[in-house]
Amino acid sequence: MSAPPRVIDQNGRPIALDRALASGGEGFIYTLPSDPTLLAKIYRPEKQSAEQGTKLRALLALRNPNLLGVAAWPTGLLFDPRSKEIVGFVMPRMLDCHLIQQLYNPVQRLKCFPRAGWSFQVRAALNLSAAFEEVHKAGCLVGDVNESNALVSTQALVRLIDCDSFQVRAGGRQYLCELGKPQYTPPELQGKSLRGLTRTENHDRFGLAVLIYQLLFVGRHPYMGVYQGSGDPSFEQLITEYRFAQGPGAQTWGMAPPPHTPTFKDIPVELGGLFRRAFERGSDAGSRPTPTDWVGALGRLEKVLAECATDPGHTYWRGAGACVWCRLAEQGGPEYYFGVAGGGAAFALDETRLQDVMRRLAAVQAPDFPYNRDHFAPPAAPVPEPLPDGLDEHRSFQMVLLVAVAVCALLIPLGFVRGFLAAVGVFGAVVFGAWWAILWTRSPWHREHLRRKRDYHRACHAIADLEYRWEGIQQRYRGEFRDTRRAVERAVSDCRRLPAEYDDELRRLAGNAEAHARLRHLRLHSIADADIPKIGTGRKVSLALYGISTAADVTRHAIQGIKGFGEALTANLLDWRDAVERSFRFDPNAAVSPAEQRAFVVRYRSRQQQLLAGIEQRLTTLASFGPGCKAELQALVADLTEAVANYEQAYADLRAVKRKR
Repeated sequence: MSAPPRVIDQNGRPIALDRALASGGEGFIYTLPSDPTLLAKIYRPEKQSAEQGTKLRALLALRNPNLLGVAAWPTGLLFDPRSKEIVGFVMPRMLDCHLIQQLYNPVQRLKCFPRAGWSFQVRAALNLSAAFEEVHKAGCLVGDVNESNALVSTQALVRLIDCDSFQVRAGGRQYLCELGKPQYTPPELQGKSLRGLTRTENHDRFGLAVLIYQLLFVGRHPYMGVYQGSGDPSFEQLITEYRFAQGPGAQTWGMAPPPHTPTFKDIPVELGGLFRRAFERGSDAGSRPTPTDWVGALGRLEKVLAECATDPGHTYWRGAGACVWCRLAEQGGPEYYFGVAGGGAAFALDETRLQDVMRRLAAVQAPDFPYNRDHFAPPAAPVPEPLPDGLDEHRSFQMVLLVAVAVCALLIPLGFVRGFLAAVGVFGAVVFGAWWAILWTRSPWHREHLRRKRDYHRACHAIADLEYRWEGIQQRYRGEFRDTRRAVERAVSDCRRLPAEYDDELRRLAGNAEAHARLRHLRLHSIADADIPKIGTGRKVSLALYGISTAADVTRHAIQGIKGFGEALTANLLDWRDAVERSFRFDPNAAVSPAEQRAFVVRYRSRQQQLLAGIEQRLTTLASFGPGCKAELQALVADLTEAVANYEQAYADLRAVKRKR
């Protein structure tokens, strides 16, 4: 591809163009390296004209926040740096969007919008109507309404593109749109040249109604039904003759709804009336519903949607009484919204939550409040209790007696020289010793010493008991913390084993599910939507009359005997069916029926939730151990403070009396 052209903006500043995202008959779409939220459209030289430039200026003058919110409206002009002629424009870039066809077509929807259910399509239809409403308010028409000029985001927001092809009225002039696809062209314009034709809002409303119908009726076109007349009318002829395939009057013009699709019984009467106003004869007189009509009706439909009890991915109009999608599947039709229910369709481990659990588990610590007796000691050393009066006199007399005992004891060895000295020594030692002992046991000092010793031992027992209780409380909390932590770790391991258990059980449950999944795949491919050589609208209608409407219905035996289907056409049909079947890819996770899948996943989700709830409860308990332990220990502080003070006092008192010994 050639290098991007050099362009400048209206102020003469160069605008760098990056790679070409797309190309078409009119020009190329480039990204802007300076701003990833913008795109540039550059026209081919043969498509550049003064008329086109004037139209772009008119579009630029009409822009407003509402239009920029619903369309890729031009936000700036681009010029050739030499000729200063308009060669293109800058517009918003629509990120994370897909063509609206990729939403309403069942097969493409599974690839581009795998979680989009019918309620999502209702919301997209409402937003599409709102986008048309804003364009019409600005005095413009989309003109070339088709499945390629509307994008849908993953939030069901709709953005219109190709705004430079819109029909614009500005400054007393009409800038026409001379393009159109037959499928979205109203009956009154079918077969007519669009060159020089000034369209009306009523023409735009037809294309809008077709897109809304396709969104609500699984991609079916409003005129693509079962033709019950003679001949082989073309698709354009069916539109021209107003042969709408739905509604109470369809049989009068030889039409019936296509097989395996919803009917008017599955939507509110109000919506059915709007579709009839859009597609039946007389709609060309200006009576087609306005975008505002659709916004109101679709908004009211949204408020009365119900969720299927069998498959949470099925949503339907509550007034239908039962799930339309289950009904169609039970009748042999496609399972249009199989697996849409997101979390309900598959089990997924909540690894993010488990990682958070492990972080919280690592952050919480076992209770640790080491005991230190010094922390409870009184701020100042205790003053010993004064000793009783008269203690010194007793101690002095006792000392005299002890000296007498000592002297007598010294006389005993002299008994080897003088025998009577030993006798005197022994007698004196016994008498004075007994006297001393009697005085000592009955002395005030001895009584005071015994009292203070008892107080000291009581203080020792009291503090030891409290210190034992302190350590016991910590040991108990640490043990409970350890056991609870191990329980959390076991529960986390049990959670992480669930996916493997789920996969094993799913494989057992799947059993013959591959054959059922293959059949669902074939049923999703409608013959009406297929491009099969030499199989036109008329022949597709003939096949539908014989119950052959999807790839699943195509067999050589079923085709035999149908008038007009010889060997060549039969081979074309079988080749198409084989191609559809070759595109099948089996996914065991999406193969089980919705009811089985939901019950199966709910069971595993319930197990995971129970484990996570238990983990959460244990984490809360773990976090409470520290404060709980601290609170219990705090209850001992006053007693410990008193006990340590008593101990220190008793020790000081005892030492004081011992020093008087």
